[in-house]
Amino acid sequence: MPDSIVPGNRPLSAWQQRALAWVGRWGGRDVVLAVDLTESVGLNDAGRLHLRQIVEKTLVKGHNLHVIPFATGVHAPKVFRYQGPEDIPKILAAVPMSPGPERGTDIKCAELAIYRYLAELNQQRLQQGQPIKAQSVVWVTDAPLHLPQGKEWVEAPNSPCGLAGQPLAVERDRWLAVLPMSLRQMPVGQFQLTVVDIAPTVQEFCTPRPGGGEVCLVNNYLWGQLWWQLLLGGILGLAASLGGVWSLVRWVRQQIPWPITIQVNDQEYPFKLRHGQKIDLGVDVTLPVMQTVGRIQRYHQTLKIAAFDEGLSYNGQPIVSSVTIPYRQRMVCLSYRDETIKISW
Repeated sequence: MPDSIVPGNRPLSAWQQRALAWVGRWGGRDVVLAVDLTESVGLNDAGRLHLRQIVEKTLVKGHNLHVIPFATGVHAPKVFRYQGPEDIPKILAAVPMSPGPERGTDIKCAELAIYRYLAELNQQRLQQGQPIKAQSVVWVTDAPLHLPQGKEWVEAPNSPCGLAGQPLAVERDRWLAVLPMSLRQMPVGQFQLTVVDIAPTVQEFCTPRPGGGEVCLVNNYLWGQLWWQLLLGGILGLAASLGGVWSLVRWVRQQIPWPITIQVNDQEYPFKLRHGQKIDLGVDVTLPVMQTVGRIQRYHQTLKIAAFDEGLSYNGQPIVSSVTIPYRQRMVCLSYRDETIKISW
């Protein structure tokens, strides 16, 4: 078990914790099955079922599973990179299903070793610029977890990890305080099945720099992990802002009415058109017939002229269905039978 890592010398800020949690979304998860080997603990049928459910139903491709038996000491982990259901038999085969001969559990030193082990894994990822992981420990034990320093556990009353003031006991307390943990328990026969979830985190170590200032780890790591997401977010945010401005400008332009004058012979008809409004030729504008022969409708920054009568023409050609006139043209002439229809704006 690695033992080089210690709790950091600087607490993480709220935004650093949120950023690390975001990095951890893509890193998968470390899952530790911590199985008590003492003779007072043995996996009954219900216990085996729960462990199988954990392995079969909660592991997804990319998770790392660490099987760590413990009693008076902590055994070396057996590590599996879960790739799919085909890995389940060998994982279950590595989990001790029967109690061992040991009579006592040093639960406090087991907690120290396993929590420090997980912290070391994420610290190595930080040093190598890899995504850190969320982590979970599934404890299978009848020993009480997270006992305060100085409170004895009957099976290991002289544990160096529990005696008040001892270095290992102090370090265990520091890990319990610094790791963002949540705990859920359920009784299964003669033992407790406890899941401790640890949010993605690393230890911040800041060192004074000659000449002033200091060197820290976490901000540079987060920049290395998130710079492309920040850049993409900035580009998308800028695009959204520009799109919002464009939409606002477009909406404002739609609300500004166009003064339009339609002249038939010596008769002028003034109108003001907003987006979507229309003028019916033959009804709103007098023509030799008392019916709608065409329609002028403003659509954004254009005029759409639709014909309902074959006699309505534009530039000497009958309008088959409709024509669209851009705003910048400023004037258009139509004809209907012997009448000239001049539209200007």
